[in-house]
Amino acid sequence: MRVKLLAVVVMLVVYSAATAKELVYRGIWNTTNRRLDGVMSCVVTLAAKHEWRGRFCGTWQGVPFDYTVDFIGPPKAVHGIDGVRYEWTGWIDRERFRTNFSGDRYTGSFDLKRIETADVARK
Repeated sequence: MRVKLLAVVVMLVVYSAATAKELVYRGIWNTTNRRLDGVMSCVVTLAAKHEWRGRFCGTWQGVPFDYTVDFIGPPKAVHGIDGVRYEWTGWIDRERFRTNFSGDRYTGSFDLKRIETADVARK
């Protein structure tokens, strides 16, 4: 019984430590050269000092998307390049994640606000 209880406690501690580094954001993304606006979510994980990973999910022209992008920089000046040749710059804090992006096909921005993880399942 003690071993099972200890195992559960250890799993909870590990799970809490892993999720403490993640922040979840949701909001609007806009394109400025074509009308392709939508709603997306992003789970941001701090990988190391000034190294981030964002998992972006949403719908684009009625088709779901889900991709991961690594980005770098201090919170007030993050920047990245995703796999389809888009560059973006912006800032992130515990409450918001805002950027401007430009690429071969689209330019625009996104403004995401932090949500509680439990809210993700409801929306």
